[in-house]
Amino acid sequence: MDLLLIRTFADTADGDDLERRVGEHGVKRKKASAAIRKAIFTNSQGEPFDVTVGRRFRLDDIVYIVTERIEPGAFRVLAETVGEAGNKDFGEMIPVEPVDGLGAAILQDVLIPGENEESDESLYAKYQEHIQEKAFAGNRADYKKKIMEIQGVGGVQLFRAPQGGGTVGAIIIDSTYNEPTQELIEFVQEKIDPIEYTGEGYGTAPICHEVLISGVAAVTVDFNAQLTLSGVTLGQVEPLVVAAFTDYLAEVRKEWVTANRFVNGSLAVTPLVVRMTHIESRILSIEGVQDITGTTLNGLAENIILESGIPVAGSVTVNE
Repeated sequence: MDLLLIRTFADTADGDDLERRVGEHGVKRKKASAAIRKAIFTNSQGEPFDVTVGRRFRLDDIVYIVTERIEPGAFRVLAETVGEAGNKDFGEMIPVEPVDGLGAAILQDVLIPGENEESDESLYAKYQEHIQEKAFAGNRADYKKKIMEIQGVGGVQLFRAPQGGGTVGAIIIDSTYNEPTQELIEFVQEKIDPIEYTGEGYGTAPICHEVLISGVAAVTVDFNAQLTLSGVTLGQVEPLVVAAFTDYLAEVRKEWVTANRFVNGSLAVTPLVVRMTHIESRILSIEGVQDITGTTLNGLAENIILESGIPVAGSVTVNE
């Protein structure tokens, strides 16, 4: 009986039991999706080379299939393995079957990130949000729900009437919490409110709602500091400092998703803050780092406050 109770209620259920429970309220788990990438093909002279749609290429453990031509020598490719694994590798691919005339096949940009299946924790949080903030007929919760269901979207901020009455502004971040590509922005725009039929209700947005999808902008943050070391060399420590800095900025970027808040009945956006002390504490936890001084972010010895945009790592310079 205790086990049945655990499986019955959303706050204790997991897996299929949780899906069935929240499904009664119209909340669905976001399924795993495959990464859409850009690949460049050249012949033996380094000139653009057009391959046949449907050709398959491998990089490490992932196979990518050519799906669409972008321009001479440049194609969209789809990972055959779903999930975030398809986002990670970059470099030279090898054809699964020989391709006459091919010189090189290079896997480049992530156009639309692949996503792992939504976790139980995320699904339950989405269910709680749905209960507290009912999605209905183009209200704020409805827009958020529909946009977040689209592959590659990791978060959205919504704004009323950015270009006058009847318009809706939606700024998105991708599912890796980075600046979205133009391809992802256009993909979301097409599903919500196609540009050529804007306001006509041909997407998921209600008729008469003109929706403008845009992407959050990346702001480069350069880091500089002086380290006091013991028992290690600067060359050993430097990669660890870079990793600590980039990992911290990734955590700050995730905060953008929940930056919307209401103050006295009006919508405001909480600025993101890149804090020097948080970076320094992480670097001081690296074995062999005794002290850190002279820390600057973008040349200034102060926190960086981003009213809009997300921080991405620029140059990282450390001296002993």
